[in-house]
Amino acid sequence: MSDAEKPVEGSTQPTEATTPITETSKPPVEKNGPSVKTYQPTTMSLEAFRSLPLSQRKKLMRQELWDQRASEMHEKKRQMRRDSRKRRSQRLAQEAEAQGTTAQGIKRMRLEAQERSGVRLVLDMAFDEKMDEREIKSVASQVTRCYAVNRQAAKRVDLHVTRLHGKLAERFASKITQHTLWSPDHVTMHDKEYLEVFAKDELVYLTADSPNVIESLDPAKAYVIGGIVDKNRYPRLTLDKAEAQGIAHARLPIAEYVKMSTRKVMTVNQIFEMLLRYIDVGDWKTAFMDVIPQRKFKHDELEAKDGDEASAEEEEEEEEEEEEE
Repeated sequence: MSDAEKPVEGSTQPTEATTPITETSKPPVEKNGPSVKTYQPTTMSLEAFRSLPLSQRKKLMRQELWDQRASEMHEKKRQMRRDSRKRRSQRLAQEAEAQGTTAQGIKRMRLEAQERSGVRLVLDMAFDEKMDEREIKSVASQVTRCYAVNRQAAKRVDLHVTRLHGKLAERFASKITQHTLWSPDHVTMHDKEYLEVFAKDELVYLTADSPNVIESLDPAKAYVIGGIVDKNRYPRLTLDKAEAQGIAHARLPIAEYVKMSTRKVMTVNQIFEMLLRYIDVGDWKTAFMDVIPQRKFKHDELEAKDGDEASAEEEEEEEEEEEEE
């Protein structure tokens, strides 16, 4: 017996009952969901599935599991939207009854109370071919959000959606059919390019790549927001378009007022909401701090916001609560 194997004097050998459990003897921890090693594919044979590289097997498994849950999730979201509409209708009916009028009367009163800012904003939907189906769905939801925010704003803008065509137009026609009932006071939809709607010298394309900085909003101008979800795949896309068309361009003064910890690319509706907030309060920093998701700010900016907690809101939007309202 080696010295390492000899028992220490005065000690006892551990018995079988007192032998400590080693790492290898611990029971395996069950994971949530199926394992790729035991997964039974539904779109190909098990043999073909196991012949794929591990990364492809994982991707296929995730896609199949998503497809299996998609129908259930879609129905759940539809029910949530129905319930939300029902609650809104009930609140509107109660308000109308309390004021001795009708739901339509309440809506007219709200519209009359809302100020028209005179500012014109344009959502440029000319990038249909550069987006996949998921991105088309996302940007359609962002347009819907812009309309909803404009309806609720204290000071509404003249909102135009231009070059609505292709897959995006199909989505509106098939999935967001209520857009045909949208109020013309809050949006105008065009299948034409904005150059066919506005004079060239009226247009200013808002793009983060521009060296020019917006200081204020001029009612004599029409400010264009690029309607694309590109994940930075197309650098300078909107700037190059503006320069090719010979129209003015500029960026919002985000860097001049707040410090960002992540990329400055924003969704269509975030840009739109920042502009409406600026129109309402007349202060860029307030507009940015109120709209930009707080996780994008550096720590010192969060402290400057009077102790407000970081928002749990996700983008694409999250995203992507990306079902039309």
